Amino acid sequence: MKLSGIPRSGSWLLVLLPWCTAVFGQTAHEKSRFAIIDPQYSPSKLMPATNLKTGGATWLYGPAELESWRLQILREKTVTAKLQVGYPGTFHTAYSRTSFRLKLDNQVLSGKVHFQAVGKGSVYINDLLLFRFNDSDSARTFILSGNKSPGELRFDLSTAAEPPALLILDGPFSTQNQDWEWTAEGEKWQPAFHFAQTKSGIPPHRLESSAVVLKPVSKQDDLYDFGREIFGFVTIRNPERPKISVGESTWEALDTLNKDLEQSLEMISDDPGRWRSKSPLAFRYLLTDVRNSKEIQCNALFYPVCYQGAFACSDPILTRIWMNSAYTLRLCMHDFLIDGVKRDRLPWAGDLAMSMMADAYAFGDPEIVRRSLTVLGRAGISKTDINGIIDYSLWWIIAQDHYQLYFGDAAHLKREWPRIRETLDQLKSRCNPSGFISPEKTWLFIDWVKQEKWTALQILWWWAQQSGAKLADRAGERQLAEYWKNSALSLKGNLKKTSWSDRKQAWLANPEFPEIITRHANFLAVISGIADENQLDGIGKLLSDDQTIAVGTPYMAGFENMAIARLGDIPSMITRTKASWGGMLSQGATTFWEAYDSGQQGSEQYSFYGRPYAKSLCHAWSAGPAAFLPAGILGLKPLEDGWKRFSVHPDIGTLQWICATVPTPYGRINLDINGNKATLTVPDGTIAEWNGEQLAGPQKITRTLAH
Repeated sequence: MKLSGIPRSGSWLLVLLPWCTAVFGQTAHEKSRFAIIDPQYSPSKLMPATNLKTGGATWLYGPAELESWRLQILREKTVTAKLQVGYPGTFHTAYSRTSFRLKLDNQVLSGKVHFQAVGKGSVYINDLLLFRFNDSDSARTFILSGNKSPGELRFDLSTAAEPPALLILDGPFSTQNQDWEWTAEGEKWQPAFHFAQTKSGIPPHRLESSAVVLKPVSKQDDLYDFGREIFGFVTIRNPERPKISVGESTWEALDTLNKDLEQSLEMISDDPGRWRSKSPLAFRYLLTDVRNSKEIQCNALFYPVCYQGAFACSDPILTRIWMNSAYTLRLCMHDFLIDGVKRDRLPWAGDLAMSMMADAYAFGDPEIVRRSLTVLGRAGISKTDINGIIDYSLWWIIAQDHYQLYFGDAAHLKREWPRIRETLDQLKSRCNPSGFISPEKTWLFIDWVKQEKWTALQILWWWAQQSGAKLADRAGERQLAEYWKNSALSLKGNLKKTSWSDRKQAWLANPEFPEIITRHANFLAVISGIADENQLDGIGKLLSDDQTIAVGTPYMAGFENMAIARLGDIPSMITRTKASWGGMLSQGATTFWEAYDSGQQGSEQYSFYGRPYAKSLCHAWSAGPAAFLPAGILGLKPLEDGWKRFSVHPDIGTLQWICATVPTPYGRINLDINGNKATLTVPDGTIAEWNGEQLAGPQKITRTLAH
């Protein structure tokens, strides 16, 4: 039976994952326990416990309305926290006036209807006003007399500062009914979106992340160490307002003369004799004049997840890298998959393309990805690109395709498809007759490195069109799928003529500068699939040496490692991973950084954007090893949506043993290799492709590997 964590609509803060209740195959989880860094780690249950109910009636919202409102709140919080972050782009503002309706067959209905609404409003039966009500969170009741034959029940709601919502617990009008519809100003009637009730009874859009009390683990002079990067509210009991300084590093916490603070350190009184930071803080170290450690704690904020995935091998550094990557991502899971907990605290589409894959391997939580994709694309790109960045508009389409591949959420695609189609059309309108997209009048990012990026952009555009074709095919628009396949084919031909160098056996960074070669265009050509088979050797040689400028961030280094693995050079991928992510561990990192340069020492490691501590030391785009280690070394990759069909292609090199657990909507894949013996668990409803064999689950297979 398929174990699906993806409801027809959704649930706020998490999808209740039924396979979190037991660990099916514990080898990888048990062998990686020494590397656990997360104080809320569990491979068998959601931690912390969810505040959502299972089953029963659901709250109704407009599609993307709850998500858009939550993003608005997050943006306001960045101002309150005095974060030094710009957030370009156009974002939808949730409607304050909406309507919900349910059409029923003409039948005589009578009795009481109990409902709860966010906002004030009016109730109509067959367009006839039944009664009006004012703002209230309390339950209300109206009575249908026996002579009513409702064909349609409608609620018109309006609010001042939050999204309208509706809950009817039971009866023929229950909001559990999937036929409820929603509309707002200028919007057509469309299916309403359903979110689970909260155990506390508050509407889901008001639900915040759970707080877990953490204490310092050590102290030196006035500097407290919480043992790992955390994110939450510092609370201190003291008669007078305490002075604090916090840091992701000791350098940052001890530099009390620093004028460029990355987050507000304001303390407010929340109880006589108790002080709390006004905004949550990202830190590991706390400097304060309060010397009694019993009076100091952090109410750390955590998104409820279960570590469904696991990875361990005979190289303990790789095991630690995987675990710390998962923890990096976990700290960046809140309303959405955000960028970093110290500075950004907001979702970015390009970063999501990497972090969603890490989520797929570590947690298998589709809901947070769905919400991130939904809110980022809701406003479209008619005014500005997603996040104000042209390549992020492309990454958003690519990520939509990947979301289906990793999580198989057809209901999401049905809702999102009109916006995806419109985005593709608008991007196409920016192209010249050769099909090349213009980066003019927008921000072309790719990576934090100053180099020519034109070809890399065109490769992403080709990849987005290929993704668009797959999405159109899933949406049942075969003719449109063919159109985008042909468009991508034409672009590839023109790009190969202008940007592939037979002499250099590599992709040029920009055909206007034929002597410039960059890594980005070449590794993106590999992972996107635009590179032909006869180009791979040349690209492999280019990526194997250090003659070209290195990438600027672990974000792009992650994609580069994926390419190197696909080219078959697993030893090089492992070496590079240990040099970069292992290098951060050697510097005391518990989460992975926005950027890393092994040549930097002391406090210079933490400077960025011209500020001494602006570098984020917990950045979701750097969580890539959680995905590319099991995908690269073991070849565990989805081939059909939701892992219905997946590949197994281990290449463990000199590793003595290795094991991994990968969550899927059907259950967990387990692969355990010890020496030349490999054991694979294939979940029910899936098919594993291994050495040309099609292995249907459920079954456990043991094979002897060739040396």
